[in-house]
Amino acid sequence: MIENIHVDPKLDKCLSVLRKGSRRACLAADRTDSIIKELKRGEMPPGDICSFTRHGEGRIKGCRKYDLGAGYRLVTLKQDNNLFLLFAGTHDECSRWIDNNRAHLTMESIAERCDTIKRPGIRKRTVASKHATSNDLEAEEDWIPPLSDKDLRMVFSGLVEGS
Repeated sequence: MIENIHVDPKLDKCLSVLRKGSRRACLAADRTDSIIKELKRGEMPPGDICSFTRHGEGRIKGCRKYDLGAGYRLVTLKQDNNLFLLFAGTHDECSRWIDNNRAHLTMESIAERCDTIKRPGIRKRTVASKHATSNDLEAEEDWIPPLSDKDLRMVFSGLVEGS
């Protein structure tokens, strides 16, 4: 469960750039603000506030991207009980940001520059176990295990052999 939310000051700059852009960019900035507000309230797990991207993010361990709609993303990083909100932009901008930061991104450097918010506890759901669905599972956990190159080659053997 997430106890602390860390908001990178650079995220505010990203949001101001989005607000100066198109109508869709403004909507993405507003959606990011509402996600941050809901995370601060602490009543729902992060996966219930907004959907994550379908394929996750494998380039940085613990990195997840929220789908803000219209091709915009919010890049987050979960480490232990901490959630770091780092960057918002188009899909391509987020991809570039991840590529540029994955080599030198450390928890210490991020934590020093971020504003930290202590999150109140999440209220427990009262769902009978026989009626529980996959949506009732905590969305913060990695739902796709990391795959090795060997596993990927076995699954996509036709593509590998054809090239």
